[in-house]
Amino acid sequence: MFTLQGRKDGFKLTLPDDFLVDEVKEKYSFILKKSKQFVYKPVDFLNETIQKVQVFGFSNAAFEQQQATRGVPLRNPNRVNENRRLTGNTAFQYRNSIPAIALTDKTLNIDFRHTLGYINYMMLVENFIYLYTKDTRSDKLTSHINLEIFNQIGEVYAKIQFIDPVINAMDMLDFDYTQPVAQSSTFKVEMKYSNFDYQFITETQKLSAVDVALLHLDEHTENNNVPDDVYVK
Repeated sequence: MFTLQGRKDGFKLTLPDDFLVDEVKEKYSFILKKSKQFVYKPVDFLNETIQKVQVFGFSNAAFEQQQATRGVPLRNPNRVNENRRLTGNTAFQYRNSIPAIALTDKTLNIDFRHTLGYINYMMLVENFIYLYTKDTRSDKLTSHINLEIFNQIGEVYAKIQFIDPVINAMDMLDFDYTQPVAQSSTFKVEMKYSNFDYQFITETQKLSAVDVALLHLDEHTENNNVPDDVYVK
């Protein structure tokens, strides 16, 4: 540690409201209220239990080609050029011709913390069963998942959007009588997505909606002529 100040940087991954189907939201909204949970909205409850996120990564970016070469002689001034011998093929590395986006591992791993009664786990299981029982081309599938990255002072400086995510795998539910006391553990949900987009936030983009409206208002009030579509609530 270079400083005694605690870290303020981090991340926030937010599952959108349409990540859960209406039937699951209605059922677990009742369960959360009955169990007197602090968060009653099912998707907010899921977001509160997110512990860890893994994104990006790539592989096979190098292309290997076997080429014949000559052996490199020892640094001996008495060595004559005729002593160089042809050697076997040697592997040479090149950049892969495949586009970078195709080399990226389009996997989003989310680790959730187990809750009392395994509510979030069962919520995800039922949502998965419902979606995969229906036609997977249904508009009930969520269109994107957002990830915000914070800097050292707690400001959002980058946003990543994972487009067309689909649940691919989920850890098994583990019951263990050998543990003397209940332990807090996590489970992983693996998601695959089709594409991603990212955005670095500039100072101008950090302006609030009211600030933007005021700037727009100043541009149109030089002659005391305010257009109808410019207003501030």
